Amino acid sequence: QWKATIVYVRHFMFTGAAHEPLLLFMIPIAFGQENKRENSKEKKEKIEQMKITFITNELALTIEESDKFWPVYNEMESKLKTEKRTQRKLEKELRENHSTLSDADSKSKVTAIFDSEQKEIAIKRDYYNKIGDQIGYKKSTKLLSLEQKFKRELMQQLKEKKQGGQAQPNQNRK
Repeated sequence: QWKATIVYVRHFMFTGAAHEPLLLFMIPIAFGQENKRENSKEKKEKIEQMKITFITNELALTIEESDKFWPVYNEMESKLKTEKRTQRKLEKELRENHSTLSDADSKSKVTAIFDSEQKEIAIKRDYYNKIGDQIGYKKSTKLLSLEQKFKRELMQQLKEKKQGGQAQPNQNRK
């Protein structure tokens, strides 16, 4: 992709085409957008790795438990993300079209949100049992609070980093 862009730029540079300034102006924008996407993806991957390490350590998972736990957990996460997306989409439709929706449409969308929230609870309940069967119910119960704890610690680290301090994960927080 980049080679084609560079060849295209060289072609216009050496032929003296009229689009030369516009094209040269657009290249930094394209590079900047690509870098932002890469940085965002890299940050998401880094956070995901931090979350895996955090949960693995907090639950004190053995290698065998990890091998059983993570596929089940990832499956649950995928289903929960789907429900959250559904909820956000419906909520956005309600916000953006509030004044034009009929009462029946409003009721239908809110009912769909509630149904999605109930599916989310059913998924959590189902996977609590599946995970409990894999790693034990004591660890499965602890998992229920770990995601929130991870988010709090991550936010604290980001806050400290933004303030210029070196954020160190606090392993003693409960």
